[in-house]
Parts: sequence; structure tokens; C-alpha cells
Amino acid sequence: MLHPIHRAIILLTAARAMRCPHTQLRLRLGAAEIRDTAAALVSGLEAAATDIESGNAQDALAAWTRATDAVAVGSAEVCLPALVATDAAARDAGAAAKRSIIDAFGTCYGRKALYDAIKASETTDPLLARARDKHVARFEANGLALADAAAREQVAKLKLELGAECAAMEQEINGDSSTVALTRDELEGVPAALVDALPVGDGDKLLVSLKAPTLTPVLQHARDPAARRKAYIAGTSRCPENARRLNRVVALRAQIAGLLGFASHAEGTLKGNMASSPDEVNAFLDRVVTRLKPKRDEDYASLLALKRSETPGADALDPWDTAYFGRQIRESKGIDEEALKPHFPASEVVPATIKALGEDLFGFTVRGPLDDAQLWHDDCELYEVAKDDIIVGHVALDLKSRDGKFGHQMVVPLRPALVNGAPNCCAVLGNMGDANGRLRFREVETLLHELGHVFHALAGAPKPSILGWAWPMVPWPGGVEMDMLEVPSMLTQQFVYAPAVLAKIARPHAETGASLPSKTIEALAENRHLLAGLGNARYIAMCRYDMAMHSLASAADVDACGLWQEIYRETAGFTEAPGTHFASTWYHMCIGYDAGYYSYLWSEVNAVDAYKQFGDELDAAAGRRFRECVLEPGAAAGGA
Repeated sequence: MLHPIHRAIILLTAARAMRCPHTQLRLRLGAAEIRDTAAALVSGLEAAATDIESGNAQDALAAWTRATDAVAVGSAEVCLPALVATDAAARDAGAAAKRSIIDAFGTCYGRKALYDAIKASETTDPLLARARDKHVARFEANGLALADAAAREQVAKLKLELGAECAAMEQEINGDSSTVALTRDELEGVPAALVDALPVGDGDKLLVSLKAPTLTPVLQHARDPAARRKAYIAGTSRCPENARRLNRVVALRAQIAGLLGFASHAEGTLKGNMASSPDEVNAFLDRVVTRLKPKRDEDYASLLALKRSETPGADALDPWDTAYFGRQIRESKGIDEEALKPHFPASEVVPATIKALGEDLFGFTVRGPLDDAQLWHDDCELYEVAKDDIIVGHVALDLKSRDGKFGHQMVVPLRPALVNGAPNCCAVLGNMGDANGRLRFREVETLLHELGHVFHALAGAPKPSILGWAWPMVPWPGGVEMDMLEVPSMLTQQFVYAPAVLAKIARPHAETGASLPSKTIEALAENRHLLAGLGNARYIAMCRYDMAMHSLASAADVDACGLWQEIYRETAGFTEAPGTHFASTWYHMCIGYDAGYYSYLWSEVNAVDAYKQFGDELDAAAGRRFRECVLEPGAAAGGA
């Protein structure tokens, strides 16, 4: 009979013809193949744990490193379909595969004999020593430092339930294809090209998707406030079952934290971050709120004045007003996002932006899109990144929105680079562009943000997977501190306002052939912080909301969605629409940013400081220093 490890190797090396010739990954597996491959990965991990516990492994740490690395390398083939597959059966199988791998790691990190063996391991290799310490921290986060065996078992049981609830939340959002029905009259003011492309519903109604590429321009342009209100409420009332799930998730996190000896989930989660306690995070947010309030009030007054010009006697802004009147403010400064779109065709802007950052800034060589890549969808493109003629990684870009696909923007690692293994690989999953494949300026900014993650993911030298670029979206352990994770992305997104960079990535107008006017470039640069008071106020309200949910010592009867109303009013000055529950589609609370949403702002503070070294230029010398000091170490060095 085959040993489980040997069976895993045979299954994972089968069907080589199906592999992408560049990534060496099989990225179009069907549901049955996903189930079989995931079972092999889980079997191999569990077999390695058993061998270590039984004393068969000569070096426990090396054996566990090999086992966890094998899962890290193989997991994308079975987990990615949950986020991108067009076939519902493959999506469901991918979600189940991810859940099985997470549960397998959870079970293994709850095995006392395995913990003892790894903790006792000695090594003179500093990378392996750091990897050991990170593994030990994983065991202890599962209660292995607790003397009470019953408490350890309870932690393990609750973590399994927590994982299942988070997975259900994520898949509910991925699968949501909700629309709101509006008439052409209600859509007056919305760009005609968008309206004409909308599917027809009952009677004279058109169906407006509640995903950002469609909903955002409707909220920005629809003149009828009742129509905007209807669209906003529909957008913040999706996935109602997730409101119940969020309550349970918050309660489980509080209960687990208590068993582990922490006052709250936030306290336990922040341990080891640069901001290492809830008090430190809350004090940081309070300082920002105090400094932000004059700008927030100024922005609020500007938008309210515009509202009064259309609705005399209006005494307050509503949440569905900000995009609409904010657009008017931007246009008054010479910034018209609709007029800018013909300068940003994704088919040309994406490769230009990757090469501007990769080659001009960070000193890599970028090749692509590669014609013979075998990816999961025809919309995808693959790029190769090299340094000194050695390939360091590949990035796949899947930027168009489609039903069943992950509904936000993110970078997900597909494979870490291991010693004597294939190079790093990651994917950008986005929901960008209109029906003609043109990007809004804010989407170009988002693209630059995500590419900061990409070069962080690809730059690292081979190392144990637990020290590679990862975050809790993937089922295997790894990654930098959450409040360090966003530093490169918050740095690179700032280049969208740099005149030299804009001139490099913007294309001639699709209809007229005219270059992006210099006065428009200047207006974008001069107004990079336009309406930042209101925009940041909502973001900080979300940070405070996250911290409030996860600072509860006991959350058995909490109404998690209900906590938002008061925090939003106090921090941003808005009254939320009754009965809405935006948090039921807030991906971050179920994919690893719990008690960590503040990290964008924390990272931005560090990124702004780093950006001063560049001075709005793609400074190659500064870029190489940043690559060597920040991007390449990954989790092999602490963020602080």
C-alpha cells in the first residue's frame, strides 16, 4: 500500500500536459480533479505530522517545513477556482478544498506532540529559526500553550466553526449578482453608453448591477436623488444572511480570545503587529480624526452647498449624495472621470503601468502579456518578471468583472518561491473597466495599488513558505504583519498623481488621438487630496467599527451590523439608511483583515514617508533601495 506522502506526490505530478508552460500550475481543474488534488494535499500534510510525532523524521523542523511548503505550492490549483471559475461546481469544489486545507492546518497546529517537536527543534539557520518561531506562534494561537486540555479542544472546535462561517460569508458575496431595477428616467444623467448596455428587466426597467464598475457611475451621475437612494440602499442591503453570520463570527472570535487569555479578539490579533494593541490603534485613529475634522467639515459644507442648489432647504447630506456632488466638485477643478476614460484603455494602460513600476522604478525586466499562457479564463493575461536575466516570478491579471467571480480587488499568491523550486507566482483579481474596456481614473489608482502588492509578492528570494508573501486569503500560513502588508501598495498608488508617471501611462484619446492635456495632469496632481476629509472620515469610521466589533470581551448577543450606525454618525457625520447592513458584503471581515482594517492608514503613513524619497519621479535608485530593503525580505524580516 502506498504511503500517503507518495500518493500525494503521484497525484500532484499527474496531468503535466495541463500545466501552464510558464507558471507550471494547472489552473483549469474541474470539480473532481479539485477534490482529488485537495485530498492529496491534506493527506500529505497529515502524514508528515504523524511521521514527526512518531519520531520517524530525523529533523522535525525540516520535515514540517517541507510539508507546509508542499501545500503552499499546490493549494492555488484547488483554491483559486472558488474565486474565479465560471463553473459553479468548480467554484463550490474550490471553496470546499480551501476549507479542507484550512481545517487540516488547524488540526495539525492543534496537535500537542507536533508542537513539542517543532518548538524543541534547533537550527543555526536564521531563516529556519524565524520560520520555527512563526510556526510555534501558530500552534500557540490554537491554544497549545494552554495547560488545560479541555480548553485546547474547545479552541480547536470553535476555530473550525469560525472558519466555516467565514468561508460561507465569502462565497455568499462571490456568488451575489444582485441588481436594482431603475427606469431610463431614473437614470437621467448617467452616461448613455452605460445605460444602453444595461440588461432589460420587467416593463420599462433596466437592471443595474450592484458591482462597483456599474454602481459607482450610477451613484456619481444619476440626477434623481430618489434613484440614487434606491441604488445605494440596494447596494448596502445585499447578502442579508451574512448579517447573521457576522454576528456569529464576532461572537466566536471573542470566545476564542477569552479562552486564549486575551481581553478581546483585537488584543490577540494585534500581538506582533507594528501597532501591537487596541489602545495603540485607537489612539492612532483618534489622532487622525482630530486632525481630519476641520477638513471633513469643510468638505461636508462644500457638498451640502451644492445639494442646496438642487434641493433648497436641505439641512444634511445623505450617504448617496457624496459620489454625486463629489463628482461635481472634481469637475469644477477640471477633473472629469468620464472624459478621462478614453485615455485609459485597459489593454494599453495595464502593460504600460506594469512596466513603468517594474522596470523604471524597481529595476526588473517585465515581459508580456505572454501569448501561450494557460490560465483559468480567456480574459486573463500573464506577465513574466525577471532580475538580472533570472525569472523571479509571474503575475496573472484577471481584471474584468463577471458573475461568480470575487467581487472586489486583491492580489492572491499562487505559489511562493522555494529553494530549488519554481519562482514566485501571484494573480491580480479585479473588477475594473466599463463595457468598452476603459478604466476610470480611480481604477488606474487601484491598479497601481495592486501592483505594489505584486512586486512585493514576486521580489522575494526563495525561502520557507511561512516567510513568503501571503495573507489570510490563502489557506497556508505565511505573510508579513498586516500593518506592513499595505506599505508597498500605498506607496505605488501615489504615483498615479505624479505628472511624469501619468504622462507615461495615459494613452492618446481613443476618439480624437489627442494626448492627455497637461492642464488635466496638473489638475489631478494639484487636487490629489480633494475631498480627502470626507473620504477618509468614512474609512476611519470603518476602522473604528472593525475595532469596536473585535474589542468586545463577550459578543454572544451582539448586533454587529447595528454597531455601525453610531460610529458612522460620530466619525463621518452621516446618518446611515435604516435597515441597511453594508458589512454583510464587507469582504475584509471574513478574509483576514479583522482587527486589521486600520492597516491601510497605518501603512499609508509609512508609505508617504517613503514616497518623499521619490519626489513624484520614478527614481530608479530610490526604487532599488525600496526593493532591497522592503520588497525582497518579505516576512523574513519584521515590519518594524
